[in-house]
Amino acid sequence: MKKETKIRLITAAVAVPSSVLCFVNFWSTVGLVAVAIGLAGYNYVNIVLDGSRKFHKFYYIVAIPLLAIVFGIFVKEPFIVVSLYLATMAGGFFFAILFKDSNETIEKNIVYGTIGLWYLSFNLSFFTVIYYKFDAIYSLALLGAVYSFDSAAYFVGSKWGRHKFVKRISSGKSIEGILGGWLFTVVFFLIYDSILWPFFGWRHYSWISVLTISAVIAFFDSVGDLTQSVFKRNRQLKNAGKVLPGHGGFWDRIDGLVVTAPMYFISLELLKYFNILSMKG
Repeated sequence: MKKETKIRLITAAVAVPSSVLCFVNFWSTVGLVAVAIGLAGYNYVNIVLDGSRKFHKFYYIVAIPLLAIVFGIFVKEPFIVVSLYLATMAGGFFFAILFKDSNETIEKNIVYGTIGLWYLSFNLSFFTVIYYKFDAIYSLALLGAVYSFDSAAYFVGSKWGRHKFVKRISSGKSIEGILGGWLFTVVFFLIYDSILWPFFGWRHYSWISVLTISAVIAFFDSVGDLTQSVFKRNRQLKNAGKVLPGHGGFWDRIDGLVVTAPMYFISLELLKYFNILSMKG
């Protein structure tokens, strides 16, 4: 086994159980999301706002996780949540033009700062919405499914990957890896639901749900990973940080989740609307 692979497995063995424990109740989940977003936001801001004033970096480093907490507090009031995000974005616009910086720097602060608020904070906070509108079972399943996909896609792609998904962006992501990741995600949901069934007496995911949601996760997790790869490739970076051995920074660890979380929520809502989400009775 490669040294890098061993390091990835050891890090995952510590990080995954710690994350699972944070789904004990609603507020611990909000706290987990805020911490993850804050650490990823720190990576993001220091990379994309390189050369900006410390004030601008500080504004977004604080705003990104703070808005995740606000999201949890006002999860029942989506109008308030969106309004606060928009107000924070407007504040970022104001502070961007307040100082006598070059137009290029001002544009960077506005564009990348705004992207950070929505791409990281708003998107990943859908963990909170999933917990609130469904329950911890569905919210925790997303974390496990994405981890299963990432791990399987990495191992399958490393061994059998021949056809690159989008080679010009990432030479490491293969179609074989994505298909292998999708298959293991299906297996994850089946095992996950089988473990829960004796305690609840019904399955949270129907066969249609398992296949559909696994496909959604496989596709959008890959999109999220490639999206972050664009940022890193443009700056000649391999990882966004060095906090997680074998995995890079926190932004590297949640790059797929920030795109997958809202799409997973939409999938749950649609499957529930058509009465094919679960198998009760």
